[in-house]
Amino acid sequence: MEVKEVVTKRKSIRAFEPKPVHKDVLEAVMEQALWAPSWGNTQPWGFNIVSGRPLELIKEDSCKLRQQGVESHPELPTPQKWNEVQTARYQNFAKSMFDSLGIGREEKEKRNYFYQQLALGFGAPHMIYLHLHKEFNNYSLLDCGLILQTIALLAVEQGLGTCIMAGAILYPEVVRKYAQIPLERILVMGMAIGYPIKDHSVNLFRSQRGKPAEFIQWVDG
Repeated sequence: MEVKEVVTKRKSIRAFEPKPVHKDVLEAVMEQALWAPSWGNTQPWGFNIVSGRPLELIKEDSCKLRQQGVESHPELPTPQKWNEVQTARYQNFAKSMFDSLGIGREEKEKRNYFYQQLALGFGAPHMIYLHLHKEFNNYSLLDCGLILQTIALLAVEQGLGTCIMAGAILYPEVVRKYAQIPLERILVMGMAIGYPIKDHSVNLFRSQRGKPAEFIQWVDG
């Protein structure tokens, strides 16, 4: 599989098979992903990969807190606003995704069920929790994005799907309790990984990308 094929084939998976991935496969993906670039080769990242009963408990407790109306409090603040163009892209994405599920704007019960599935990791049998030391440098966040993308691309090669999920770390005390993450580390992101349900409508959905001219300016001599 060529690099360009892997890049375009990768997408966020929001419905997973319950079948676990063999540990050897996950280990191979993670070992290869460690070749991702980082600032000055500092390699600031740390990972806890959680499966089985500990992951079930994280999902259950996080879902309960959400149902009880407990406000989320991630350790790395999530963005609250974007500029006008980015806001439009975000809104169009959400509308298109819910349209793929046949869920209208007024169907609050169905939307709440979807958000509940988000809290449950969309059924993924494994969750990768990425963390940094609390005294991290801002450039380390760029490094985190690089290695997450690398994991996502390597997963495609193995027939796996991923979903990078801030929603997986909204209640960090729950994750820390069951995932055995040290107090000196700060939770940055979660990533669901597993086998996609290939014919699920939400996995058939593809988000749109802008044209090169929207982002790229050529400056020639």
